[in-house]
Amino acid sequence: MNALTIADALATKYPTGTLTPPSGYGAIRVSTARLPNNIPTSPWVLVTLPKGSLILGTQQVKHLLEFHVNFHYAKATGDTARDITAMLSWLGVLLVATFADMDLGVAGIRKAYPTDWEMVVFTYGGDEYYGWDITVAVEYDEAQAMTT
Repeated sequence: MNALTIADALATKYPTGTLTPPSGYGAIRVSTARLPNNIPTSPWVLVTLPKGSLILGTQQVKHLLEFHVNFHYAKATGDTARDITAMLSWLGVLLVATFADMDLGVAGIRKAYPTDWEMVVFTYGGDEYYGWDITVAVEYDEAQAMTT
């Protein structure tokens, strides 16, 4: 299993040209599974893998990987009503991003789908960014030779 390959494939579901932004809002500028050296222009997405589990079968490993899709909308502007309206406008768009290609184009993936989400305030370099932390479950099967 190559978690970076899967994370990269998941990140391809969110960038400009792949995901249509809500009406009146700009497209996602960057979507990556690799922590950038500098904060990209908002909105942007960072995919991380905080945990996973596996079940051993007969010559097969079934993985359940829980990636976090961190959507960074924008720096907090002080206009909370406007920021929250934008955040709510983006949520539905972000949640269905994997539905058109649930195997992410990666051999062995059965499906990738959101399981939960939470509005968060990310802090980078002393600045606060409103965003969504979306957990995306990835079910992945891998043939594996095993001996006792």
